[in-house]
Amino acid sequence: MKILLINQNAVLITGRLIPLLKTSEVECVSVEPDAEKVMQEKESADIFVLIAGDFVNTYADFLVSLKDLCSAAGKPLCVMGHDKELEAVRQSIPKNMIALEFARPIDIKTVADALKTMLNTEGNEERKQILLVDDDVTFLKMMQKWLASTYRVAATRTGPQAISYLAEHNVDLILLDYEMPLMDGPKVLEVFRSKPETAKIPVIFLTGRNDPVSVMNVMSLNPASYLLKTQNKEEILQSLDSFFNKR
Repeated sequence: MKILLINQNAVLITGRLIPLLKTSEVECVSVEPDAEKVMQEKESADIFVLIAGDFVNTYADFLVSLKDLCSAAGKPLCVMGHDKELEAVRQSIPKNMIALEFARPIDIKTVADALKTMLNTEGNEERKQILLVDDDVTFLKMMQKWLASTYRVAATRTGPQAISYLAEHNVDLILLDYEMPLMDGPKVLEVFRSKPETAKIPVIFLTGRNDPVSVMNVMSLNPASYLLKTQNKEEILQSLDSFFNKR
């Protein structure tokens, strides 16, 4: 198996990421954002990872070539970068063609774990897809790490981002925080329920709010469940496993 890291002078990132990815079964190769160099690796690479930098603002032709190459070869493309860099990439590569996005700053080990999970489960559509919606970046990283071995995981930081994501992606479950900027959890759930494409997606609240008023406010919207962030890893995972087993 092989992971292709496409980057320009991202020495610090690749230097930390490659040792976490390379094993006796996994090869990890770093190349510059050059269409010919990527083309040479297309047949042997299982996953393409674009580490975005300033170059994405001027390499539109390369991005289009990368999109076409991944589409023709049927290879998943993952993108890592700051929000503005990710947005620049999306100008040339539609979001629905990007298997995973990693918004910086992000824990390198979390990225490595997600990529290794993708390698191990490539083509396995039975793994459930969970969308995390939470403005706490530290908590998102922790949850992604906890869930990566069992589920396919995507993450957004605000309600509007989640709504936009779901316009182009299908998920099996949404884990939703209560208190967030721009739009709180109950309002986000109301929007989900108002749209035909998201109305039937189950939503579990995963929040630190446990006061009676907040709980009653949420339960009146009939979520699938209500979990507290104070629960430990085993309790949260057991609750999710139980939810999917019952369905």
